[in-house]
Amino acid sequence: MSGWKGKTRGGLLGHRIFIFGIKYFGLGGAYLMLRIVAFYYLLFSRKSNKHIHFYFRKILHYSKSKSILSIYRNYYVFGQVLVDKVAVLAGFSNKFTYDFEGEEYLRDMKNGGLLISAHVGNWEVAGNLLQRLDTCFNIVMFDEEHEKIKHYLEEVMTKKHVKVILLRNDLSHLIEIRNALQNKELVAIHGDRFVEGSKSLVCNFLGWQAHFPEGPFYLAAKFNAPVSFVFAMKESKTHYHFYATPARVYETTGQRRIDSKALRPILSDYARQLEKIIRKYPLQWFNYYQFWEKW
Repeated sequence: MSGWKGKTRGGLLGHRIFIFGIKYFGLGGAYLMLRIVAFYYLLFSRKSNKHIHFYFRKILHYSKSKSILSIYRNYYVFGQVLVDKVAVLAGFSNKFTYDFEGEEYLRDMKNGGLLISAHVGNWEVAGNLLQRLDTCFNIVMFDEEHEKIKHYLEEVMTKKHVKVILLRNDLSHLIEIRNALQNKELVAIHGDRFVEGSKSLVCNFLGWQAHFPEGPFYLAAKFNAPVSFVFAMKESKTHYHFYATPARVYETTGQRRIDSKALRPILSDYARQLEKIIRKYPLQWFNYYQFWEKW
């Protein structure tokens, strides 16, 4: 099957425009522009439309008309999420309010651990929680083009206890992740995208077989790190609801080698939690490639 290519829409120029627009025109002005952008993608982004239409039509069983409308609304919400993400990283977090459900579970992770999230909602806005936890936090990024975006955002980021770890072909990111965990820091990584050619695990997800990246679940098993599944979902223009599950260590120390069978319990728990979130916030699923098995 055709996997994700490792890049997400919205490059360095897009981030500069978003920051400029938020600074001088506010969130409302930036959102207004997104209505045009969302309509453009609905008309001309055939490949993305195909995959997200499958999600609404076949996975969620929407009608044809509701599926088309949902594609537009999905693009619009995705644009808002990008604007919100840039706003928070650039120091405009006071524009948002939050509900924190499960914050106590993260406070209990005093020795660090993995926070496995997904491309739903907007994990970056939950960075406001870091000030409440008073801990160092690492975000693992998949996007190849985020190397230059990372440097630009670092110029405008006010939360210096937020660090970015980039996935690299030489696997040097594994050392950075290991060091962060040894330093009792939190490491956030997404568990719902695999880059074509990389190892993946197959799991029943929302009624269909789907591929998940092996990496995040392997890290949890390899380092015996506590794992919490976390999601930050947009509930209104400026309000987010943060969810975190109780941290769990998936013991694999007694096994000679960590194989896919050993990772099944972690993946299964993750998939079930992600299903709950998606059913509650169906418009906030932002995977625009062939996620499920052949259809």
